[in-house]
Amino acid sequence: MVSMLKSKGVDPSKPEVFARQSYLALFEPKYKKVMFIQHRLMSYLRERLASYGFIELLPPMISTASDPGLRGASKLTTELYGYRYELTCSTIMFKQIAASSLTKIFFMARNVREEPPENLYTGRHLAEFTQLDVEWGEAYMEDVMRLVEDIIYYAWIKTIEESYNILKEFRKEFPSMRPPFRKITYDEALSLAKELGYKVADGKELPQEAEEALSKEFKEPFWIINFPTSSRGFYYLETFDGSGRNRDFNLILPEGFGELVDGGEREYRYGQIKERIKALGEDLSKYKWFMEALKDGIVKPSAGFGLGIERFTRFVLGLKYIWEAVPFPKPPGIAPTP
Repeated sequence: MVSMLKSKGVDPSKPEVFARQSYLALFEPKYKKVMFIQHRLMSYLRERLASYGFIELLPPMISTASDPGLRGASKLTTELYGYRYELTCSTIMFKQIAASSLTKIFFMARNVREEPPENLYTGRHLAEFTQLDVEWGEAYMEDVMRLVEDIIYYAWIKTIEESYNILKEFRKEFPSMRPPFRKITYDEALSLAKELGYKVADGKELPQEAEEALSKEFKEPFWIINFPTSSRGFYYLETFDGSGRNRDFNLILPEGFGELVDGGEREYRYGQIKERIKALGEDLSKYKWFMEALKDGIVKPSAGFGLGIERFTRFVLGLKYIWEAVPFPKPPGIAPTP
């Protein structure tokens, strides 16, 4: 089988070939080890969350409306019983509702979104990916940031302890992952990006290139907090100082690996969410069930995050491309694939 791999040219530096013949990669010793480490990482994350009282729920695959805040990607649709559904690109609304009842919940959720084809060149985007989606009822931004640090450090240390012989085949150096991680505001990140020569407009997301450059400047993970409200989805809670910033965060990995975690405190007030959905140009009727839940008052304040499993796997093993960190990958812009 290894000779077959070579003869067919299954090479991760050629994603259009690698993705279409990824079923062959699973027979290669390297990718058997990648999948084993990924399995362990998910097990450790689940184990740690369970130890804090979080329960795992089964995520939905389709809904009347999924997350509109996709930062350039597009949602995909299907039809069921004559009704148009959207494929899940985020479980944000579902986990917010669930946390209002069960307080501490998580999904290991598959997400699908049509990434712009140019995102292929970042090496860290997929059109189909897995996200550890966590939500904590009546918690604050700082609570879930500490939780993120804890579960990442736990999974990292456990992997080193129990799979060191595999890791050393992939990594020459092991960066420090010991909490707490440094925090910088969006405004500080903007200034740093400009010092590095990147043009970044205030009120917009950091461009991929600027984020990667910042990531290369750090030797340990770091937080970017308080992003502009105008750059994010409707579900983040604004700060109460009139600055136009959210109580939210991204965790950025060092060594150029970029964003791993996105999260924050959730907006739960009916009127504010209604206006923000309208401002996004979305059809409010698609969100009817969620809006009714808000109106009934069953959604209490919560905070949560999403952690990219393939991105975490890629970082832990120091892989160059994210499509090496998932069986049967769907890189941006490439079709058909298995």
